[in-house]
Amino acid sequence: MGSESGIQWTSIDAPKTIPPRFRWIGWLVILGIFGALVTFALIEGDKIVRDVAGGVVRSGVVAALDLPDTQKVDVDLGGGLLVFQAITGKLDSVDVTVPDVAFGEAVGTLALTVTEVPLDPGKPVGTLTADVLIDEANLAKYAAYLSGVPLTSVVLADQFATVGADLAGVPVTVSLAPSVATGAVVFTPAAVTAGGVAASVEEIAAGPLAPLAAPMLASRPLCVAQYLPKALTVTGAAVTGKNLVITATGADVGLASLGTKGTCEPPVA
Repeated sequence: MGSESGIQWTSIDAPKTIPPRFRWIGWLVILGIFGALVTFALIEGDKIVRDVAGGVVRSGVVAALDLPDTQKVDVDLGGGLLVFQAITGKLDSVDVTVPDVAFGEAVGTLALTVTEVPLDPGKPVGTLTADVLIDEANLAKYAAYLSGVPLTSVVLADQFATVGADLAGVPVTVSLAPSVATGAVVFTPAAVTAGGVAASVEEIAAGPLAPLAAPMLASRPLCVAQYLPKALTVTGAAVTGKNLVITATGADVGLASLGTKGTCEPPVA
């Protein structure tokens, strides 16, 4: 039979090229895979940068402040990818928290905020702000600077350090407003309560209780610069919550220079 049947067979050739719409799909798949690989590389690279940068910052702080190697130091490098910052050789901003740091007789928390932090610890940072947080129990260790009489209480609240004492059987409290002067914290009497009766400092000083109250109002400046790096300037003191917060700041500060402590001028007893 074959061709004698009258049927004509025609061969159909397969298309020699892929239709355009299928080529676009292929490119999208390739781009998707490439993007996933880049994302993975950035994430893994960021983890490495964070580990390295965190270690550099921690080591720099421990060495600069002469802290023991076992000292707890929390380093917060912020959100976002650090890879691109690391390429420039410095990090935009770093927060460091060091609990249980000795400041003379007291123990407090040191909170550092540092900008333009170089990965080379030998280079200076942009700015450095140090906050020292001292709670009521530790501030009480400086009672001799808060008053000239033995104290029965030290309370931090409502922006004041309020001290209490018993004067000739009369309970007296004095609210002290903290401020700074030449590297020291100054505690200025702002209000007095004697036997439950509130009075201004001026009223007490002009009244019959003046001789009795005078020693209690005799606060002294507390030199805090001697416990802080010389490269920083003590710029503020305020009661925040249940802490006395002492702030010191500096610019173009090298971490290696933080080990040298400051002084108060003129000398403060």
